[in-house]
Amino acid sequence: MNKSGLVIRLAIVIVFTAVIVGLITTQLFSRFTFINEQELGKQSIKQLYSTVSPTASIASYLNDKGLAEEVVNGLISNDIVTAAAIQTETLRVESENYQKSTGSVAFDLFSPFQKDNKVGVLFVKINDNYLAAKANKISATNTFVVAVEALIITIISILVTYYVITQPILNIGKALHLIRPGTSERIKKPHSHQQSEIGQLTDDVNDLLAKTEQQMLREKSLRNEVQVLESKFRMLFENATSAIVLVAPQGDILLYNEAFEKLIDKLNLSLKKNYGQYLEDLFIKKKVLHEQILIAFANNESAAAELELISYQDDNIWVQVLVTRLITDDFLDSYQITLHDISKSKYKISLLDQKANYDGLTHLLNRQAAEQHLRKLTETHSPFALIMMDLNDFKPINDVFGHDSGDELLIHVSSQLLKSLRKADVLSRWGGDEFVIILPNTSREEVIKVCAKLAAKLSKPHYLSQYDKSVFVTACMGVSFYPDDQVELLELIRSADKAMYQVKKEKSTNNDLYLAFTHDTASIKNDSKR
Repeated sequence: MNKSGLVIRLAIVIVFTAVIVGLITTQLFSRFTFINEQELGKQSIKQLYSTVSPTASIASYLNDKGLAEEVVNGLISNDIVTAAAIQTETLRVESENYQKSTGSVAFDLFSPFQKDNKVGVLFVKINDNYLAAKANKISATNTFVVAVEALIITIISILVTYYVITQPILNIGKALHLIRPGTSERIKKPHSHQQSEIGQLTDDVNDLLAKTEQQMLREKSLRNEVQVLESKFRMLFENATSAIVLVAPQGDILLYNEAFEKLIDKLNLSLKKNYGQYLEDLFIKKKVLHEQILIAFANNESAAAELELISYQDDNIWVQVLVTRLITDDFLDSYQITLHDISKSKYKISLLDQKANYDGLTHLLNRQAAEQHLRKLTETHSPFALIMMDLNDFKPINDVFGHDSGDELLIHVSSQLLKSLRKADVLSRWGGDEFVIILPNTSREEVIKVCAKLAAKLSKPHYLSQYDKSVFVTACMGVSFYPDDQVELLELIRSADKAMYQVKKEKSTNNDLYLAFTHDTASIKNDSKR
């Protein structure tokens, strides 16, 4: 049995209470018994006095010593009397131990013939020891009776407490231990406690079990939903075509999917735990990535950018980067980085850009791209020289040797022109056999040098292997300066075009002429041919 159990503790309390109550009751009984015995002793002495008073009165009246001694001896023969004495004016009779005893009671003796005539005094000493012994005996008996009653009451109280209170509570506890949480099982209310506190306790416990069942059912339902969502998310995460990585603020990779492994393998890199903050070691332009992320996070937004990855293969790999900041329940930062491969889209865009902005034959900028470049220069008010160039004698070659040879000659001319220009210069095929050259921040003298170099390159023959013939072309060039000659782009182009046609017109009479400026009809002869 459990030493700390309710039954043991209740028994200890009841026994302790019974002992205390018994001790107090015994003391009270002893005191009351002693006082009562004293009162009874006094009453017995009075009764004895009533019995012996006639004889004692006669003995005192007659001063009969013998009769007085009989009275005294008769009194001391009683247990309640320890000593006795009769005293008259001429006679005193007392028991042997009278002098040693204390505390006597005096009774007046009157004449048998005259009731108001006092003839002597009867002294009686009460036996206190006898009364105390008798009181103690009675007290002991009472104590025993009280102890037995206390024991019986204690046993009955313990049994009643056990069967009425403790056992139902223990049964409730055992039933509660057998109940599986979250089920419809309930504790049966004891029949004898339908309306008692124990019955109320049973109802409260059942209410708690019902609430627990409802709560667990809700939690189970939520767990099932979470598990379903988690499985779906994991399926999406693992089967996603885009690489998804979860990284710590220091760059340590916490989680990644299979697509990220494939991307690393595609980059011909080894898979490792850290590629720098935000995976920046994978990108060519780390600074751009870092700046984009800082700007987005400052506005509480996700960062997005299109960047090229470092690759040790021939193919360029472009990705759309999406960086999202995540904060956990314990306020720790992490970053979800999604890398969507847009290499094919970039390639298609570059092809479209190539078709839209580059000439399909010479791979030079086409007229549309050249006009856009000129428009940007004028919008930013950047000075430049515009050279309009038209090839001479190209049409007869194209007619005689065919379009394929004409195309071959145009490609040759384009390569020669590119070799003659500076890195910052722009060359465009304007259309047919016309070309446009843009020289930024260029003086008149520099233009003359560049044009002379262009004319010298074009004057060299080109061998047509198909026909075993060498052909060459010359060019007429017209130059306009922005913003010195014209501010409006259309007028600038027209001015250069007019200067070019002026050269072409005068070339019939001056074959060495190849260059004219918009504001100047002066011509420069081809010194290289001399």
